Amino acid sequence: MHTQIPVEINVDGLVGPTHHYGGLGVGNLASQESRFQLSSPKAAALEGLQKALLVSELGVPQYLFLPPIRPRLAWLSALGFRGKPARQLAEALDVDPVLASAALSSSFMWAANSATVTSCHDSIDRRLHITPANLISSWHRGGEALEHRSSMARLIGALSDSEIHDSLPSIVPLRDEGAANHMRLWNPETGDAIQIFAYGCTADDPWEVQWAQQPNFFARQTLEASQALARCHCLPSDRCFFLQQHPQAIAHGVFHNDVIATSHANFMMHHELAYYDAARQLEEIDACFDKSCGTALIRLVITNDELPLSEAVASYFFNSQIVTPQCHLLTGARMVMICPNQCQTIDSARRLVDRLVADPQIPIDEVRFVSVGQSMHGGGGPACLRLRVPLSHKQLDEISPMFRVTNQLVDVLSSLVDRLYPEQLFLDDFRSESLLEMCMQVPQELESCVLDLHNSQ
Repeated sequence: MHTQIPVEINVDGLVGPTHHYGGLGVGNLASQESRFQLSSPKAAALEGLQKALLVSELGVPQYLFLPPIRPRLAWLSALGFRGKPARQLAEALDVDPVLASAALSSSFMWAANSATVTSCHDSIDRRLHITPANLISSWHRGGEALEHRSSMARLIGALSDSEIHDSLPSIVPLRDEGAANHMRLWNPETGDAIQIFAYGCTADDPWEVQWAQQPNFFARQTLEASQALARCHCLPSDRCFFLQQHPQAIAHGVFHNDVIATSHANFMMHHELAYYDAARQLEEIDACFDKSCGTALIRLVITNDELPLSEAVASYFFNSQIVTPQCHLLTGARMVMICPNQCQTIDSARRLVDRLVADPQIPIDEVRFVSVGQSMHGGGGPACLRLRVPLSHKQLDEISPMFRVTNQLVDVLSSLVDRLYPEQLFLDDFRSESLLEMCMQVPQELESCVLDLHNSQ
């Protein structure tokens, strides 16, 4: 492969020890249906590590974001809860469990929402641009932006020709949910790309009006936020497209674009009800890709008869993760699709998976099924757990190997998770001061573990 073509790395968020089901995901059916049910932080972290290891073993550069400290004590203090951590949290649990759940949330694990990323190959100024998402739509995620910025700075902040922006202003008209609402389509032979941004509504079309009949489902991304990201990232306007999510999809629990569409390289697959009144725009995307990228876009539309919206959401078929294994880079860029196990058990999804592999016109050679059940119960499939970052070869050489997933790193982290993470818990279990103290110590233990391994090599 030509050395000027960006290399797409994957960065997964490692689940934290306070992983629980608070039911706080707006418009997220799995999150709401799992509210206050029993969780297993240990199983969640181990599942995530195994999924990341699979991607690494396929030859894709795979990295990790380590979990920040929970609970967010400063946030609880800002809401008027005083005293030692155990007292703050106990009072929050008494006053409103939603507040306690938000302070303890491990939702940072879903790295696809952490930021929007633009390759230096795509931007007019030839710089890598990263903007952490403000995530202001939800109780539990609005405080993550600074944490994500810090994690990204540690991983890639020293790279040449790169810029990590501040999040968009934290106001409702500019609500932003990150890469889960962005797709980069590119020619694997040249690296030339176009961009698709998905949004739910415009800033002057308030969700209170648009979604009045569906109060639990509203648009979490605005057109204005997506347009601002494109400007900040110096993207050429003639290669940017903005597609509105279909209200019917959102009302069925499609809270992000990556629940109803997916893409990798020159392959795009979406449900027929993914976008609203977008037939002409989709034709323009096909034409622009052909003209700007020098090859045809392989775009597959899945009908509602093939996969009803409810089953698309239940299976998280579109949240499967598509990668190009290292061994395929010089052999036609064939792909592997990493699907959640639910795509095996839901018949309509299973038929689609079989069809993709059997169709010679679709560049998917193989499917791997993974168990990410703990994440799925919170509303996140394999693709939710990762952020795609396209780097130049020079930038890839500069990135620190400390957070790169290897068999040795996964073995060391898995051992620590097995020793320190709770086997199972309910939200109310955090009234235990000893549990709380242990959970607050785990992030530092993980940091020390990774640093010690790095220094020993």
